[in-house]
Amino acid sequence: MRYIIILILSISLFNSCSNTPPEVSIDFFEDDSISLKKKIQKVLENSYLSTLGFNNYQSEWLQNHYENNGFKPHWVNDSMVIESGIKLKETLSKSMWFGIPENRISFDKKKNKNWVEEEIILTAQTALILNDLNKGFLNVKEKKYNAKHFFSIDSFDTTIVSSKDVSYDEIFLKQRIADTNYQFISSKLYTFCATYPLDKNTFDIESYKNDSIYTIPKARKALISKGYLNEKSKDSLEFVEALKVFQDHNGLKKDGKVGKYTAWALNESTYDKVLRASFVMDKLRSSIIYPSKCIRINLPEYLLRFYANDSLKQIHHIVIGKTENQTPQLESKVRNIVVYPYWKAPFSIASKEVLPAAKNSAGYFAKNDYKLFKGKTEINPYSVNWKKIKDETFPYQIVQEPGPKNSLGIIKFEFHNEFSVYVHDSPAKSLFKTDVRSYSHGCMRCENPVDLGKVILDYDSIGRKRNDLTRDSLDTLLGRAKNFVIELKKPIPIYVEYNTVFADKEKLIFHLDIYKRDEEYLKIMKE
Repeated sequence: MRYIIILILSISLFNSCSNTPPEVSIDFFEDDSISLKKKIQKVLENSYLSTLGFNNYQSEWLQNHYENNGFKPHWVNDSMVIESGIKLKETLSKSMWFGIPENRISFDKKKNKNWVEEEIILTAQTALILNDLNKGFLNVKEKKYNAKHFFSIDSFDTTIVSSKDVSYDEIFLKQRIADTNYQFISSKLYTFCATYPLDKNTFDIESYKNDSIYTIPKARKALISKGYLNEKSKDSLEFVEALKVFQDHNGLKKDGKVGKYTAWALNESTYDKVLRASFVMDKLRSSIIYPSKCIRINLPEYLLRFYANDSLKQIHHIVIGKTENQTPQLESKVRNIVVYPYWKAPFSIASKEVLPAAKNSAGYFAKNDYKLFKGKTEINPYSVNWKKIKDETFPYQIVQEPGPKNSLGIIKFEFHNEFSVYVHDSPAKSLFKTDVRSYSHGCMRCENPVDLGKVILDYDSIGRKRNDLTRDSLDTLLGRAKNFVIELKKPIPIYVEYNTVFADKEKLIFHLDIYKRDEEYLKIMKE
């Protein structure tokens, strides 16, 4: 008898601790004699809400919202989900179109929900997505999702309940910050998702020159999967045109060829590209308010933008660091423009690149206008037994004289940072013609940097006091071909950023995640 009692108590304890809905008769929700208000109140009990996946804060929000509303439903009637609920469910199923990951708005794991439960879940999902669209869903520094908070009850009522003549899609699209790029991404992402399927397929396409036999069929399959090419199309010209459109959407040269970077872009699923757009939008929600005059560099875009008086004045192509010498993200202030700069080779370059050349011939120094120093003493390169010098203990400093051979070119823009990188000219002009410009040791090489220097001087002032040196002064200094430092009257804030998706009035562009810095965040958004 004692064992029977223990067994009964054990079963009772198990049932009380299990995460199952509270005892509610199946007929409760089907019983027409029970009002819809009573049914909603039953689902809003703490014990019931916990089974649907809501925590204490979320449960309290839902209880307060419905109590304020007299427990009236928004999306259901006495027996089913009504038209407004059906339309809302359709909009919520497209959360990716608005830049919100699918897994972000999930709460319950129940497959078969009754319509009263759906009422509560639809309200919760809407309150969450509205909050995320306004305040963000990711903690970028800690690399995790923010807690699932809901839009304020008053804001929810104003936005949803009072917006009777506006579609839910339009309501979500209106939830956006003032940043122009964000607004363009928001509207263009919606259009893109409405046009192309969010395929999750990945591919293993190699560039044409390495895989000429198998590349085209694989690339064709990828374009069909991504919605750029009709499955029935056998025309090679249609394939090329579809590939060009795809290249344009991915910031690549529209040559209709499956090169290294086009293959890279084709291998990535559209789903992941859209997640990257969501990540960029979320970063923009929490970004700073930029000053009216500043320089902004977006590394995956390979572009530098100069703003003055809150308007874009110039855009310059840039070359950034190789994947093994990545250009860092940073904030600083440009304080000086250096004409005909000296270049001090960092230890990594001196030991890994200059030393092997010196071992081959000490004449390498004179050929490249290099001078060799130990401390402050200049050393004759021919006096050194280079074969005995080891790269890990390279004891010298290498300084390159100003001139046309200088690695920094004829102009440099200096700003303090812990990474010892800056923006400068480059003798290698041909690199600016490529679409993926990742070639440097970490610094940012700028195309037409003299033009940038001139426009900076045009706007360099404090109040009415302008810089004594003008754009004409810069031409004069360049004509002298001697080292000279121009100190700016008012340092210019510079922001080196990493956003792989960009949009303007014309289109949305998914740039390659060249440094793979988005990957760990995409993992969070897909778990």
